[in-house]
Amino acid sequence: MTDRPSFNRLLLIDDEPGIRRMMSLDLRADGYRVSVAEDGDSGIEAFLRERPDIVLTDIKMPGLDGLEVLKRIKDLSPETEVIVITGHGDMESAIKSLQLEASDFITKPINPDALEVALRRARERLTLRKQLAAYMDELEDRVQEATARLLQAERMAAVGQTVAGLAHAVKNMLGGLRGGNYMVQEGLAQDNREIIAQGQSMLNRNVRRVADFVSDLLTLSKPRQPDLEPMDAGELVAEAVEVMGPEAANKDVALEVVEAPPGLLIAAERKLILDAVLNLLSNAVDAAAEVSGGRVRVLVREEGDEVVWEVIDNGPGLTPEAAREIFNGVYSSKGAAGTGLGLMVTAKTAQEHGGRVEFDRPGRGATFRLVLPRRREAAAQTTGEI
Repeated sequence: MTDRPSFNRLLLIDDEPGIRRMMSLDLRADGYRVSVAEDGDSGIEAFLRERPDIVLTDIKMPGLDGLEVLKRIKDLSPETEVIVITGHGDMESAIKSLQLEASDFITKPINPDALEVALRRARERLTLRKQLAAYMDELEDRVQEATARLLQAERMAAVGQTVAGLAHAVKNMLGGLRGGNYMVQEGLAQDNREIIAQGQSMLNRNVRRVADFVSDLLTLSKPRQPDLEPMDAGELVAEAVEVMGPEAANKDVALEVVEAPPGLLIAAERKLILDAVLNLLSNAVDAAAEVSGGRVRVLVREEGDEVVWEVIDNGPGLTPEAAREIFNGVYSSKGAAGTGLGLMVTAKTAQEHGGRVEFDRPGRGATFRLVLPRRREAAAQTTGEI
């Protein structure tokens, strides 16, 4: 006996006793829990009673025919997969059943291989639909939890005024998830793997956006003390440029790195500062990509008791609105593609290190600076130097 398949509750509706008996025996042998009905009316009663995952119904039956059964079941439970059984050559009924959202059709005399394929596709649709629903529920729960923590955190009380902006960002991401879900469903309905792959790619892209969004929210929601360690400011710039290089090349943006002074050592939490520089660099690349001949220049230097990472782009520049709102709430100049949290996280990182983020509007392009105290003594102590 074969292993019991997933989504194995099945209702068979057919007015021919011989077909009901033979098909139910074969399906039970394949691991299905089979209920049977001899006509459309009793089929609807059995459906309401048993709530099967899959329905197999004949088209030509006295009284309530298979098409009407299909319509009623879809009205009662749109998620139920319905496979219709048509007479050989009855393509008109088959096409009509697909228009009524039947998942598939098979013809009499029933070919066991065709029936197996139709049932497998129905189970795959049910499995994927369940996974997508659970995935979206989990993502929405995570966003709601992170948003709640953000609003409850005392240090982020000012951000409480940006709930509308947060909701808008979440709505954009959920829209992307629903779009990917729709494409997957369409691909399944059309048995088109290319459309399924496009939908899955859209889902993956928006899942990453949600994960980044939640991570930023959690970072903003709680204060932390940086774990200071010695780091070479010039090496960090080189690493950031190496990470961003492929994206810049893909967007036809030239990255120019000014050689850093040797031995520019600073005490800071390396990952946090690397993420902050990457954030500034990513924003600059996006801006430069909007113009022909886009360029981004990156440098690090020492100014008195401070170290300055500077990122300069030749993009369209900041609008007056962007200059006013860029560190407030969840303002983003990228529309649906941005959440506005990136610079807030960068500013928070700078503040926790005793530094700041600055920017200039030279008219065309923009210049952003991450400024941190040098902390020579701390850097020397962590390396054992005096």
